[in-house]
Amino acid sequence: MTAQLDNPLAAVNVDQQNRTVTVTASAQTGRATLTVTDSAGASLQIPVRVAFDAGTVPAEFTLRVSGNPVDPAWLQTQVQKIVAQSVQLQQGASFQVTPATLPPSFAPGSTAAIPVSVHIAGGDQYFDVDAQPTVNVQSMDAPAFAPPLLFYDDDPEKLAADGVVYRNQISTGTPARLYYYHQNSADTRRLLVVLRALQTPSTVHLIDASAGPNPDVMTVGHNVSRDFLQQKMRNEGIIVDVAPGTPYVVDRFSMQRLDGAAGSIGMQVLSGGTVQVTVVAVPANVSDAQVAGYLDGPQLPGDGHRRTGTFRILASDGAAYGTEAIAYTVGGPDASTQYGATSPPPADSASGHDYGDYGVIRTFTFDVSNPTQQPATLYLYERPMGGVVRSSFLVDGTMFQPGCARLSQRYQVGQPLSVAPQSNAQITVQTMTDGGSNYPLELGITPTPPLPTTPPISAPDGCFPKI
Repeated sequence: MTAQLDNPLAAVNVDQQNRTVTVTASAQTGRATLTVTDSAGASLQIPVRVAFDAGTVPAEFTLRVSGNPVDPAWLQTQVQKIVAQSVQLQQGASFQVTPATLPPSFAPGSTAAIPVSVHIAGGDQYFDVDAQPTVNVQSMDAPAFAPPLLFYDDDPEKLAADGVVYRNQISTGTPARLYYYHQNSADTRRLLVVLRALQTPSTVHLIDASAGPNPDVMTVGHNVSRDFLQQKMRNEGIIVDVAPGTPYVVDRFSMQRLDGAAGSIGMQVLSGGTVQVTVVAVPANVSDAQVAGYLDGPQLPGDGHRRTGTFRILASDGAAYGTEAIAYTVGGPDASTQYGATSPPPADSASGHDYGDYGVIRTFTFDVSNPTQQPATLYLYERPMGGVVRSSFLVDGTMFQPGCARLSQRYQVGQPLSVAPQSNAQITVQTMTDGGSNYPLELGITPTPPLPTTPPISAPDGCFPKI
């Protein structure tokens, strides 16, 4: 019996005694045809392919989460995210993570071993890979925290070069919130948010609402504010270990031309020492494992607007910046306030400004008094005052998103409110300004029904009317 390949990309050995043919691949990849012929002249042709696997997937992961309750949709995202960021792909390969089957409830102290199906498609160049790693999820009883400091990063807003965009530090006992907002220029690049322990291993609690990349920067900014308000309310986050010499990438974006990316991240060091926080732009071909070489580089020059720095959002007496009480009496004039035109106080002389209060949770308490003999129906409303705006409002813990508005008209926020006769009521509204929107915005309470909905986006009174 003889055996021969028409393309010498492998070695062929024939064992005449055991009647076997062994094909051993070399480093050369490609396709060939193996022809096996016996002494009677009968032959058989066998296709041979030599290729690398399209990628590799670790067998298991550990995911520690906080939150009470943990939203199933958010947990699904975190499970898929931890798998996706650990898949190693050959160039040109793509992968898909199938949504996992989650436990029906996940209270603090719970654990679950969740199998996840991963398919890596190699096309004509690589072998497809199918794997089912296990994500070991632990629900931790991490304490909620109110950061006294806001790290604001929006300068330069447009990324025209690679390098460090923002750098700061957090330590035990002084949590912080990072708000970053950037739009890419012409060149493709990656934008990363990276943690690095400076001296000793540290454990960090992260409440991370990030969005992008997307050229629709208003949607990016809106998604960040909407998600952060809800996650912060539930103390919903992840807990990660950060070791010296091994940067931990919190967020990563592959930015094409004019793509926008933004995020609001609450950060608290639970144990260990100081942790450096860096927002860095790197070339498109730089992997997470290679980012350490960019963290100590010089900071990119600003764009002159000074939308950057460290700001105080919690005073020493515990009073939160952006908290306001608004009194309203049924039968009296409407009550309202404006937000989005100020800046929290800087924490040092090197900081610029944060006009728009980006990254700040604004809390408005409407103290309503109804001295009349009749029940009162009241309406919360928003009124644009600076141009096109989108909003998210938590009204007594329930999320409402009015939609996109442009004209200076009153639009209803949430459901009508009923106040019993000769009684008092308190309504708490929390909101954040959206990156990409325009401010100030008026928020108020009235007995006069406002417009029930915002108009369609392309309507004459919509955000972007067709001409």
